[in-house]
This record gives sequence, structure tokens and C-alpha cells, in this order.
Amino acid sequence: MRPQPDDRRPVLIVVGHAAERGGVAGGERLIPFEHAVEIGRRPQAKQGVEVCGLRDPRLSARHARVSRTRLEGFKVTDLGSKNGTLVEGRTIAGPTKIGDGTLLFVGAHALVLRVLSGAALDAIREDLDHPLGPVATLSGGMATQIRRLRRLARADEEILFSGETGVGKEVYAQAVHRASGRPGRFVALNCAALPIELVESELFGFVRGAHSQAVASKPGLIEEAEHGTLFLDEIGDMPGPAQAKLLRFLQQHEYVPLGSRETRRLHVRVMAATSSLTPGPQAPGLRRDLAARFGAEPVVLPPLRERREDVGMLASYFLGQPRSWEPAAFLALCLHDWPQNVRGLENVVREAVLYSEDGRDIRLEDLPQVVRERVTVAQGDRVSRRRPPRARPDDAEIETLLDRHKGNIAEVARELDRQWAVVWRWVQKSGFDIDKYRR
Repeated sequence: MRPQPDDRRPVLIVVGHAAERGGVAGGERLIPFEHAVEIGRRPQAKQGVEVCGLRDPRLSARHARVSRTRLEGFKVTDLGSKNGTLVEGRTIAGPTKIGDGTLLFVGAHALVLRVLSGAALDAIREDLDHPLGPVATLSGGMATQIRRLRRLARADEEILFSGETGVGKEVYAQAVHRASGRPGRFVALNCAALPIELVESELFGFVRGAHSQAVASKPGLIEEAEHGTLFLDEIGDMPGPAQAKLLRFLQQHEYVPLGSRETRRLHVRVMAATSSLTPGPQAPGLRRDLAARFGAEPVVLPPLRERREDVGMLASYFLGQPRSWEPAAFLALCLHDWPQNVRGLENVVREAVLYSEDGRDIRLEDLPQVVRERVTVAQGDRVSRRRPPRARPDDAEIETLLDRHKGNIAEVARELDRQWAVVWRWVQKSGFDIDKYRR
């Protein structure tokens, strides 16, 4: 059997613009390219070079270029921009190696380089056109899972979500419920938040006299979700007997309330979520036979650190008002690893709004120390290394340096302590023939 061709291709993704609350002021979000893509306010399109035009006064007309290297890697080159190009928060001094997932910051814009399959790229575009959740995704991994959910929405099959705490499992369960068209309610139960002895009675209800506190009958959450959706968060924390009873319900859609002998039949769709598919010291874990009822494999929502391209739109959504970010603050959001995932980002944004006064832009100092520390370190490093730039040498000195370094522009730039693109522009403007000095 012949191997399938690899249809993956590099894509430059525009994460967002600080002055647009993390959104963008028009233009394309996704720029697939084969060989190179030029970034700026007025980038130049030519054969083999795509363009990423951005409305940003902090950008130079031709600001930077991302291109493939001979060894199937990638590099970014600053084209002599006024404000520089940052890679992972640090200003570059010459052509710099980058890879899948690298964060670039130009002007007040954040961008991420990704290598995506055609299917992943199509899934992103599908969600951008018609978001399933409250915020569209720019992540190939996230969009692929959302495409699965979109297909499953109108079916009756149970769904199991997996992913770290705070990635949005309940949010997307609600989105699937809305897309399903089911007339009943969306009812949620956090199995980890209830005492073990109460989970079964909350889920299945009880009749009067079922236990010492049952002075009257009480319907369970399954009954409340009739013709709708029941969502069980942290299902692995559910006690074993309740899991066994839930399994019987999923098999036959029948159950018996606690203390009753009467079998009841309901039409309820069950979705569940777990942050871990393996048992823990305090939880029995999800039974294998019950897990099998939730399909061939869970819908795994990736953590925010693996989809940093979504930070811009999520931050804009949580900001929810006509406010903007100062560039350093927006850069800090994009650089942070977000161990608490989307929930952590929401908390930071809402707190930053409280700290900022009189509707001004949100500054770096409005963010928690743990969020701003990578920007602070990068700024300190940049300040400690900064030296006054040399004045432009005259043509005679440039010619001497070209001769000394055998036409190697990178070596000339290093000796002058200037960017490669700046020296190259001087050479072109003075009309020097580089080939004359190469030997």
C-alpha cells in the first residue's frame, strides 16, 4: 500500500492586534504559503512570496519575512523595520530560526507559525465562518475536535469530553446541546463537587421514605433533563454503584429511583467529561464498560498552551467592552503558558479590567506578576544589551568591510552592530555588486 501524500503546509496565523482588543482590523487571519510570506503595512507580493498586510501604525511598510530554509525549517528576517521583530518576546538581530508554534510579535500584532494539514485548515475556516462555541478557534487541533462535535450534534450518541481543567468541556457540551435542536433542558452535575453518598440520589432521584431525609419524593437530574441533555462533569469521580446504574440507563434508557420499585423510561442524551481517564487516589476512575458507551474515543480538547493562536480572540471575548491592550500587555497574554487554561485567561482579563481605571487601555502592570514575567525578563535583557546604534558608514568604509568579509553581509552587519536588512539596504542603495567581493 502506497503511503498517502503529506498535504501539510505552513500557515501564518494572525492571532490579534492589541489596539483591537485582541481581534483584527480586517484582513485575512490565515495565510498559507509555500516558500515565504512578507509582513507589513504594504508588503510586496511577488512570485513565491505571499503577503500578510496588517493595518497597524507601529508596523513598517515592509516589516518582516517568514520563509522556508533549505533544511525544511523556517526562519524570520526583519526587513529593517522601525520597531523591530520579536520572536517569543525577544527582538531578533538577524535571520532567526523558528518552527511550528513559534510566536512572532510585530508592531502591536501577534502571529503564530503553524504547519497544518488541509483537513485542519478547512476545519478552522469552517469554525471561523460558523463558530460552534462562543468564540471561533484558529487552532488546527481544536478545530478538528469541533468538527467532530458538529457532526455528532444532531445524533443521539453519548459524548465523552476529555482535557485539562479549564479547557472548556462544559462550554462545548452546551454548544453541542444548542446545535442538537433538542427541546429539553441542558442539566449539569459536577460529580466531584458532591459528597459520594449524594451523587446517586441527585442523579436518579428518590421516593418518599427512601432514606431518613426523604420526607418527600424528589425527581433526579435525569428526569429534569427529559428530551434534553444531561452533562456529568468529572464522571470519573462518580462512585462505582452510581456508574453501574448509569450504565444500565445508557443501555436501556430505563432507571429506578432510590427507594422505588417502579421502572421509569426517559429520552435523555448524556454527555460527560473527565480531566483524567486514569483512576486517582481519591476517585475510582471511569469504568471501562461505561467509557465504551461514550463512543470509540473521547473528544479531547487541547490545553490553551497548545493553541496559543486562540488567545487573541478569547481575550477580546472576555474583555467584552470597547477597551484595548497596550502592546506589552497583549504580548504577555500571548507568551503565558496558562496552566489554568481558558478559565485562567478569563479570570486574568476580568481582574485586569478592574485594575485599569477610567476606561484606559490595559497595561502590563494591570496583569498578575506570573503573567507579565516573561515580558519583563525580555525587556530587561533588551535594555541591558542596548547600545546607541552606529551612524551609517560612508561608502568607502562599507566597501572596505565588504572586501574584508568577502561579501558576507551577515559578517558586515555583525561588525557594525546593525541588522542584516539595514546593511543590505545600504549596500543596494550605494550600488555595490556583492559578487565582486565574494571569493
